[in-house]
Amino acid sequence: MIKASHPIEPDAVENLEDALYELAPSNWSLIVSQKDGTGDLEGFFDSEKDARLALEELESILGHAFEKPFRIDELADRDWKESYKAHFKAWSRGTIHWVPEWERESYEIPDGHHALYVDPGMAFGTGNHETTRLCLESMIAICERKKFDDCIDLGCGSGILSLSAFLLGIEKIKAIDFDPDAIKVAHDNATLNQMNGMVDFKAQPLETLDENQDYDLVLANIQADVLMQNAERLIGLVRKGGSLVLSGILAIEMQSVESHFTDQLKSSDLAFDHSTKNLNEWSSLCIHIVNDQTRGW
Repeated sequence: MIKASHPIEPDAVENLEDALYELAPSNWSLIVSQKDGTGDLEGFFDSEKDARLALEELESILGHAFEKPFRIDELADRDWKESYKAHFKAWSRGTIHWVPEWERESYEIPDGHHALYVDPGMAFGTGNHETTRLCLESMIAICERKKFDDCIDLGCGSGILSLSAFLLGIEKIKAIDFDPDAIKVAHDNATLNQMNGMVDFKAQPLETLDENQDYDLVLANIQADVLMQNAERLIGLVRKGGSLVLSGILAIEMQSVESHFTDQLKSSDLAFDHSTKNLNEWSSLCIHIVNDQTRGW
C-alpha cells in the first residue's frame, strides 16, 4: 500500500476542498488544523502508479500542479489500515449514532438509541463531511414532524443517508449512484447492519430516473451545478406534502441555488416553504412542497 502526502498552506485549503469535492469519491482526504488552518492532504493507493495517476487527475481539476513534490511512503498492511482509520470518528445526532465498523465493540450506544455501523472503503466516507451532516440533520428534523412512507437518495455513496432513513422509520427506500463501486460499498454497509433488502440500491444515473415516479422525501447530496442543472427533475420527484433536501452546496453558492430552485417552483405554480442551514463553508437547502394539510410545517 502506498501513502501519498503533502502539506497544504491555509490560503490553498479552500480551493483544494472544492477540487476534492468535485473529484469525489476518491482516495484522497484533507485534514485541516483548527489551530492554524494548515492542511494535510493524504491518499492511499495500491501502487505508486495509481498514486501518480490520481495526483494528475487532482491537479487537472485544480488547474495547476503542486509546487513541491509529494511524499511517497510504502506502508505495511497494518500501518496503512491504522492511518486510514485515524481519519474517521464516530458521531451522533439525536438518537442515531454513526460508528465506524472498527469501533463496534468499543463504542457505547445509550439505551433507546440506534447505531449505524459504517465501513466506508477508502473513498466514500462515514458521514463526517459537512455536506452529509447537513443532509442528515435536515432529514432528522423533518422526520420528527411528519411520517414519510418512501424516500429516494440521489448520489447515495456509501449509503449513509438511505440507511439512516430506514432507522428513522421510512420503510420504502431507493438509492442510486452512477458509480458501481459506491453501490458495492452501500450494499456492504447494509450487510454490516443486518439491513439487507431494506434499501433498493442501484447503479443508475440521475438522468434515467422514471419521471412519473414521485416520493415523500428526496435527498440529493450532489454538487451545486448538478443540482441546478436538474432542478426541474428533482422538484418533479417530490409529491405534494413531501420534502426535498439538497446538500453539497458551498455557502457562497447558496444564493444562486436558492434563487434557481425557488424560481423553478414558482414557474411550476407550486406552493412551498423552504429553509437553509450552514455548517462551516457548506450549506443545505430544504424545500417542502405544500398541500392543504402541510402548510406551516
